[in-house]
Amino acid sequence: MQGRTLDDIDLALLRALRQDARRSIRQLAEEVHISRSSAHTRVRALMDAGVITGFSTDVDLGKAGLPVHAVLAIDTGATPAGSELATELASIPFVSKVLTIAGDVDYIVEISAPSHEVLSEIVLRGVLKLPGVTSVRTHLVIAERARDPLGAVD
Repeated sequence: MQGRTLDDIDLALLRALRQDARRSIRQLAEEVHISRSSAHTRVRALMDAGVITGFSTDVDLGKAGLPVHAVLAIDTGATPAGSELATELASIPFVSKVLTIAGDVDYIVEISAPSHEVLSEIVLRGVLKLPGVTSVRTHLVIAERARDPLGAVD
C-alpha cells in the first residue's frame, strides 16, 4: 500500500468501517462485493499503512454526563508557546481535541464538561493561567452536524 493511492474498494471498506467498525470481515466483503480473503488482506494493509489507526465507539456525551460542549479559541499573542502548550491543553480534564492552527488564534480546543460551572472553572482557573495564553474565547456548541469526509472522495 505504501506509495499507492486508495482505490474504490479501499474507500468503500473505509466508509463501511466508519459507519460501523464492528462489522465482520464477512459483512465487509459482502457489502463491498469482494471475497473475504481480499477484504481481510485489504483491511490489514490499510492498518499496516497507518490509514486505519484504530477502532472507536461514538458516544453521546450528553447522555454520558457531559452535556456542555464548547470550542475554545486560544491566542498566545506574538510568541506561541509551541508543542508544550498543546500538550498541556490536551492534559486538561474533559478536553477531547487540541488543534494547532494558523490564523487569528493559535489553538482550537474541543471540550465537553458536566456543567457550565465546570467549564467556567477550566477556562478561568486552568486555560487562562497557562504560560503563554493571552486570551480565550469560549464558544458554546448549541447543535452539531457531521458528515463523513470520505463520502466526498471518489
